[in-house]
Amino acid sequence: MRRIVVLDVREILVNKGEPFHVIMASVESLGSDDIFELHATFEPTPLIRLLSNRGFHHAVRTLAADHVVTQFAREKRHLPYWYLDNRGLEPPQPMLRTLALLDEEPQFQTGTMGLEIWNDRVPVFLLPEIEARGLTYEIVESDDGARVKLYKSANSLP
Repeated sequence: MRRIVVLDVREILVNKGEPFHVIMASVESLGSDDIFELHATFEPTPLIRLLSNRGFHHAVRTLAADHVVTQFAREKRHLPYWYLDNRGLEPPQPMLRTLALLDEEPQFQTGTMGLEIWNDRVPVFLLPEIEARGLTYEIVESDDGARVKLYKSANSLP
């Protein structure tokens, strides 16, 4: 299973710090199938250019005026790829968060953006809702819970 290496540099940027070295250390730690997810206060255009020259592809999602998430991967087929970590939440919060995200981000429903939901257990009441939206899913259970990968069709995501 690919790793998602998440780095949030918003606090560094707000405090007028320079996050370049910590960013590059995270990039250097990536395996060939891993995704690097950077949380920043702006779209990191110079970093996108630098990593593009090193063979990385990217996808950008703006969550708020001061919260931009940029994902980088060596393989274009791994992008865009987003996840929703619902672990530790009591029902019905995981289901409500997932449905709200699906409603606010139409890319997930059209299959142009991949989504993986991380839950403590298989979300049995969510599955019919996913199917009603024309999505299919794959469930992978492990020691740390259940991951549900959503697809527009069986061939739309890697």
